[in-house]
Amino acid sequence: MLFNSAPFIFFIIIVFGLFVIVKPYRWAVLLISSYFFYMSWKWEYAMIIFVSTIIDYFCALKIKSSASSKNRKLFLGLSLFTNLSILFFFKYFEFFIHSISDIFGAQQTFYATWLLPVGISFYTFQTMSYTIDVYHGDAQEERHFGKFALFVIYFPQLVAGPIERAGHLINQLKNRLQFKSENLLPAARYFIFGLFKKVVIADRVALLIDPIYNHPSEHGGYLLIAATVLFAFQIYCDFSGYTDMAIGISRLFNVELMKNFDTPYFATSVTRFWRKWHISLSSWFKDYIYIPLGGSKVVKWRWAYNIFITFVISGLWHGANWTFIVWGAYHGLWLIIEKWGPKLVHTPVIRIPLTFLIVNIGWMIFRANHISDVGLIFNQIAFHREDTEQIIADLTAINFSKLNLLITIYAIGILLIKDLFDSKIKSWRAVFFYLVVCFSIICFGMNESQAFIYFQF
Repeated sequence: MLFNSAPFIFFIIIVFGLFVIVKPYRWAVLLISSYFFYMSWKWEYAMIIFVSTIIDYFCALKIKSSASSKNRKLFLGLSLFTNLSILFFFKYFEFFIHSISDIFGAQQTFYATWLLPVGISFYTFQTMSYTIDVYHGDAQEERHFGKFALFVIYFPQLVAGPIERAGHLINQLKNRLQFKSENLLPAARYFIFGLFKKVVIADRVALLIDPIYNHPSEHGGYLLIAATVLFAFQIYCDFSGYTDMAIGISRLFNVELMKNFDTPYFATSVTRFWRKWHISLSSWFKDYIYIPLGGSKVVKWRWAYNIFITFVISGLWHGANWTFIVWGAYHGLWLIIEKWGPKLVHTPVIRIPLTFLIVNIGWMIFRANHISDVGLIFNQIAFHREDTEQIIADLTAINFSKLNLLITIYAIGILLIKDLFDSKIKSWRAVFFYLVVCFSIICFGMNESQAFIYFQF
């Protein structure tokens, strides 16, 4: 897979070198690079994104040029139908068939033979937002097909976001594609720390999390709690690590991607957590699902319905599994409780760990392989606590050594320092800090990098 550390860095160097040399058609260099980047996983699926790109390109032009409101709606509907149909077929069709079979007690005889195209949920939402924005007049249609295609398949953020809006990204791809030396340092900072999050923290704690969550009945409550807390750091470092690297790479080409994370685990409520976590997706659902349903400018019961449905759909976006749907519903219920319930705690010192606890219960549901595992995990935590000897034996069995534990604690410490004191890490402190980060990547980075978690979404 291309996104292993060394091949990907080599790929970036080549693309950046070509970008600097080829001045008149830099957009073409990035477009061709993006195409080969996507083909490195499964070249056949490049045709899917190509079809989606063509349809959305022509639908946007027709929406803009049509004088008839009926025709405008027709072409918007064609764009949405095409994108959602592709997404449903590849991501949800098998889940839908099996769910219907379970409801009616029929034998499951259908099993999909195709793979889920990498990043399909991300680029589908990005292109849908484009045609919707053109329809509402919030974005200009792009008449240059090559530059529109680059917007869709732009490789730094293609497969795991952030989900960019046309008004923000297309204009930059048209007007700002140039090399600026002052971008090198911030680009390096973003990329280096993103790589640190991925290979030092996320991939290492996966060694503990995966065996425990794959066989929850074989482990006691304390290890399941530890695995859940570490999963909170794994998914944060894995996903924000990707977007940090995407932001860093884009800076090399003088393109600024939107901020996708803002220290979410220091949020003082679940509502604030969702303003800090996966910001591009949260804002997408707010603008294209929640507000069209009526948002908050409705009676209370309708607002609760709007927020709940939005989060259920958000859960379903993450994958074809009941665990994701229940996870989305869980967060939707918490937002309703926070809106209507009494404010029992006002002190941030208490509200931050309380919010982290609530979010971790959600991550427990999210990470479970099957919905039936959720009850089992809660039961193990509540009634099956292991002693110290059993914990050591279990850690030995899954090959998670004391050294791995110490490295994990050390790396999470660096992460917390960065999140808490980022604005103060300047001048000589910054030099020292990033030297430590580079040293940590070289010494403690996992040699066999795993696929990013959000690739499956």
